[in-house]
Amino acid sequence: MKGWRPSPPLLLLLPAVIVLAAVVVLPLLLSLYSSFTPFRLTKPETLWVFIGARNYVNLLTNGDFWIAFARTVVLLTVALNLEMLIGLGLALLVEKASRGQRILRTIMMFPMMFSPILVGFQFKFMFNDNIGLVNNALQALGLTDRAIPWLIDGNLAFIAILTAEIWSSTSVFAILILAGLLAMPREPVEAARVDGCTPWQTFRYVTWPFIMPFAFIAMTIRSLDVARAYDIVKIMTDGGPAGRTELVWTLVARTAYSDARMGLANAMAYFSILLSILFTVYFYRKLAAARTQIAAEW
Repeated sequence: MKGWRPSPPLLLLLPAVIVLAAVVVLPLLLSLYSSFTPFRLTKPETLWVFIGARNYVNLLTNGDFWIAFARTVVLLTVALNLEMLIGLGLALLVEKASRGQRILRTIMMFPMMFSPILVGFQFKFMFNDNIGLVNNALQALGLTDRAIPWLIDGNLAFIAILTAEIWSSTSVFAILILAGLLAMPREPVEAARVDGCTPWQTFRYVTWPFIMPFAFIAMTIRSLDVARAYDIVKIMTDGGPAGRTELVWTLVARTAYSDARMGLANAMAYFSILLSILFTVYFYRKLAAARTQIAAEW
C-alpha cells in the first residue's frame, strides 16, 4: 500500500460508505449471524453460542409461523387484486376527465402522503365498537341495530385491516396505470373503434396489453409493502384477537421483543425476506413477458 493514494472521488464517497457500513451492513451481518444462535435478549451470552441452521429447521415445523405466513399471503393476494381493480377504475375515470385532471391526480395521491401509523389510528377509530364512524353510519342508516365488533371478531378485524391497506395504497396502482394510459398512443384505439370494436374489446385487446407493464410495476412495489406489513396491523389489532390477525412481521416483532427470542426472530425475518425475493422474481418475469407481448403487438 506504500505510495498508494486514493482518488478524489473515492475520498469524497468514503464518509458515506463508512456511514452505510455502520448503520446498514454491520447490523445486517450481526442479525444474520444471530439467526444461527439461540440468542435471547435476557441472556446476552447466548449470542456466542453457534447452533447452525437449527432455527431455520425449527421454522419448518413451527405452526404459528406458517399460519402467519399463510395469512400474509391471503392479505397480499386479496389486497393486490382489489387495489389493482379499484386503481384501474380510478385511472380510467381520471383519464376520461376533460377538466380538472390535474386536481384529480393530486387528490388521488393524498392517501400515499399519510404515515401507515396514522392510517392505523384513523381506521382503528373508524371501526371502534362504540364511537366508530362505521358503526354509527350503519346504525343511522338502519342497516344494523347493534354495534358490530369489527376489531374484536377475528374475521371482521382482518376485513378492517384489509380496508385500511386498500385505502392507503390503491393510489399507487391508480397513478402508475394512469401514467400508462397517458403515454399510450391514440391511433390504435381509434383504429379499433373504426373497425367496429366494442369498448370492452378495445380495452381488452388494445388498452390493457399496453398498460399491463405499469400494473405489474405497481404490483411488484405493493407486494413488497404488503409482505412486510406491520404498522397498520400493530396499531389496529396488535395481531389479535387471539392471534387471528397475526402476520409474519408482527410475529417476528412479538418473538423478538415480547418473547426475547432474537435469534429465532431473525431466522423468521430472513426466511420471509427470501420468500419476498421469490415473489419479486415472479412479478419481474411477468413484467418481462408483458413487455415482450407489447413489443410483438405494437
